[in-house]
Parts: sequence; C-alpha cells; structure tokens
Amino acid sequence: MSEKLRRLQQALALWQLDAVLLTRRDNIAWLTEGASYSVVERAETGVASLLITQNNVLLLAPDNELPRILAEEPLPFACATQHYPWYQSLSSVLPAGTLGSDMPLASATDIQARMISLRQGLNTNEQQRFHALGVATALIVENVARHVTAGITERQVEAAIIAACLPQGIRPMCTLVAADERIAAFKHPVPTGKSVQRQLMITLGAERAGLHVSLSRLVHIGEPDAALRQRILTLANIHADMLAATLPLRRWSDVFTAITHAYQQHGHRDAWRAHHQGGPAGYGCRDWIITPDTPGNVQSNTAVAWNPTLSGVKSEETFLITDHGLQAMTRTDSWPLITLQRGAQTIQLADWLVLPTSS
Repeated sequence: MSEKLRRLQQALALWQLDAVLLTRRDNIAWLTEGASYSVVERAETGVASLLITQNNVLLLAPDNELPRILAEEPLPFACATQHYPWYQSLSSVLPAGTLGSDMPLASATDIQARMISLRQGLNTNEQQRFHALGVATALIVENVARHVTAGITERQVEAAIIAACLPQGIRPMCTLVAADERIAAFKHPVPTGKSVQRQLMITLGAERAGLHVSLSRLVHIGEPDAALRQRILTLANIHADMLAATLPLRRWSDVFTAITHAYQQHGHRDAWRAHHQGGPAGYGCRDWIITPDTPGNVQSNTAVAWNPTLSGVKSEETFLITDHGLQAMTRTDSWPLITLQRGAQTIQLADWLVLPTSS
C-alpha cells in the first residue's frame, strides 16, 4: 500500500465517510503519482474514477477507456476494476453508503477542499520529479527568450514555447506573453498578434505527470533605463521578503500579512491589491491563492509559486519550502540573476535579460 493511499483511507473515518470517489485529474495524479485518466486536454476531470474504501480501491471506467488505462497509466497499489458501457453514467455503478466526491455528485459530500489540504507536502520522489520539471520548463522559456527579436509577435513566442514543451511531455497550462506596454496594462496578458518592439514578458505554468511549476521572465532589447533597473530590483526584494516569510508551521494568514508589509517596506504600500500574489503549488498551478483569510499552516516540503508584480515588471518562480531553507525549482545557470540575502539564506531571482539591438 502506498503512503498516500494509507493517509486517504485513514481520513475516511475522520470525514465520516464510507468511501471517496476521485475523478479530478489533480487528485488522481497525486494518489497514483502520475496518472490522469484524461482524454480531453484541458478537462479538470478524467474519463475514469478511483473509489477508495477503508480496505480496497476500485477503478471504475467505461468499457472503451479501461484497456488503455490499465496498459499505460501508473497504479502503485493493488486495485480491482469495474467497467460499464460508455452510454451509461458513472452513477450506475456506485455502491450504496456515505460517499465523498471531488466533483459535483448528487447525494455525495464535496471533499475537494479536504483533498487539497491532504495533498500538501511533496515526498522525495515527487521533489525529484518537481525539480526536473522546473529545470526543463525554465530552459524552454529561457531558450525562447534568448531568440526574441524586434518584430516577433506574442503568438509566435507562444507557439515556440508550446512546440518545445510537447516533445518533453510537458503540458503548457498557462502561457502568457506581453510585449511592451501590455506588460503594465494587463496582469494576465493572453498572447495576441502584437509585435515586440523593446520589451517582452513570458509567463509559463507547466504540468507533467500531474505536477505544476510556474515562472516568468523579462526580456529587454537594448539596455533598460535606470527606472526599469530599479523597479525589477525593488520587486526582487519584495519577492525575497515573501520567500523568507514562508516558513514551515507558520500560519498562511501571517504569511499574507508579511507580504503586505514587504510591499509597504519597499515603497509600494498598496501595490499588492492590484493582483493576487500566488500561493502553494504542487498538483495544481496554485493549490489555492493566498488571502488574508487563508486557513492552516505552511507544511514542510510544500512548493510555493509567488508572483509579485509592480507596474511593468513581474517576478515569478517556484520554490520548495523545506525545514532547511528554500530550494529553487525553476532555476538554470544561464539567466541573469539578482542575488539577495535574507539572514543565512541566499535568494536568487530573475533579472532582465538584455538582448542586443539589431545593427
């Protein structure tokens, strides 16, 4: 039995449930460490479900989906199977009893929020996979960024990123590209046909085998002016303060307070109000977005993807929070960095990449 399955089965008694039904891709991927049971690329739910009771696991799938799932999807624990015709509903094979479900289901208790809490904390295998994904994703974004030239469109940049992701089994879940004034104008700049003149921001949220990382990079053709240099340095200091405040066992609400204080300390008191600041990540791009009312405490070995912004600049990386300090997940050796110190912790965050102007 896997450790995750044991934890989930132990939770049944606490939740006063006879069984839980998992159909969402994030929860399936977490429990199996990589399966998705998916067919439609952007669907939150798969085409099959796992029914977990105190003593066993049952894979429920339509006749036409079961053979591929059994042949190609990971399943790290013993599991019985039950199939049903594609033209019948999942409800037709569900047992009687008190049931929890991670998707809307009549007469079932909604357990999705509980599942997100249960998922916190990455094990050793997940940490290794997470780091490999982070490095691969950063290399893709940075390689595309280094080949930016004036006149390239945001959609061409997006296409290059997607083309590099897919051969590595990486799914680009959120690809944002902004040229010049669109960086400051929009917090979530969906790519358009606009051409780059001098500045470009690339944001990528990427998934592989269920795990998600996020990062942003800024490109400037020709040397940025002093104001832009100072703005990214100020933002990096805010980001570093946020990371230093994200400590195991600290309340998330206290982390949020520290975030607002960081903006204030660096001369941008209310700038945090303009956009969300991110939150813990793992089997979701963000497991939740942190707010003043976020309950619970930071767990060790939780990943966080903070994304502080000031007008015209954004700093976004994925880090692992451990008992021994921060570990950068989306870091390579080939991007200009701003190095900052917070106590004994050295924190490196992405700077502008300056590209030469055309001759």
